[in-house]
Amino acid sequence: MIKIAIIGAGLSGLSVAHLLKKHSKIILFEKARGVSGRMSTREAQPYSFDHGAQYFTARLEPFQKFIQPLLAEGVIKRWNARYVKFDASQIVERKKWSEEEPRYVGVPGMNKVAKHLAKGLDIHINTKIESLKRKKKWELMDEKGKTYREFDWVISTVPSPQVKELFPQNFKYFKDIEAIEMLASFSLMLGFDKYIPLDFEAAHVRNADLSWIAVNSHKPGRKNFFTLMIHSSSAFANAHIDDDREEIMQHLLKETSRIIGHDVSIADHKAIHGWRYANTTKKNNVSIFLDHNQKLAACGDWCAGGRVEASFISAYGLSNAIKQTIL
Repeated sequence: MIKIAIIGAGLSGLSVAHLLKKHSKIILFEKARGVSGRMSTREAQPYSFDHGAQYFTARLEPFQKFIQPLLAEGVIKRWNARYVKFDASQIVERKKWSEEEPRYVGVPGMNKVAKHLAKGLDIHINTKIESLKRKKKWELMDEKGKTYREFDWVISTVPSPQVKELFPQNFKYFKDIEAIEMLASFSLMLGFDKYIPLDFEAAHVRNADLSWIAVNSHKPGRKNFFTLMIHSSSAFANAHIDDDREEIMQHLLKETSRIIGHDVSIADHKAIHGWRYANTTKKNNVSIFLDHNQKLAACGDWCAGGRVEASFISAYGLSNAIKQTIL
């Protein structure tokens, strides 16, 4: 049985592991203190926030089949929000998601999906892989100097700039990955001791420094405390990703207050998180990058459009391609 190292334990990495675990010995390496990647949930008692991916759709058959057990077990549920679209501070569109294609969320948080998929897998958390070396097989070294040996394949599911830092320049698709530009985002998390009356639970925003506003506490299975989850626009985040976080927070508080017509600076809890690699500038034509000679591969949402479903579809394509080489 071949041995595979998977770097990154977000949805792509966990999906590849599930799709290949019957055919290989798999070890995952995750630099964070837990699994989930951008399908993350942050706890700040008594509040909780999905500060990465907000929801997902399942439009393609492979992903629809993959999530059926998760639906059956209540790991994910449909989110029937009242949706609006803002143009600056004006609402220009309204919809009821209960009347449209399903939008799904993890229950009681988005990270429940990754935690469920991680069960039974061999995962090294708090382990940042910093270098690769190939002799007869691949060796991985982490930031503490520990070496992990005898891997037939190495698969990276981390953002493209991190793949570029880790993979050798003779990787077949090195220049392709080097050319992929990723966009930043800020997540503003607000918890309130009082309910704010809004006529929506989910909103996209254009022509502003925000891109998204959600009543996070409206999602199924959440705690009964009113919370708002706000994402900045990519343009604003790209311009300010290294700026002082308190200044960023104050600006986004003012923007949110202006757009929704309520002073959100009164929030009982305020926190901000910066995602340096949140999305891609455009959808790529290639959903996987697989080098048969080097036995190196990369996949992720950044390969196929940035959505949650894209994470799985990229993983699905890569696992099928690798199966053809090992079966």
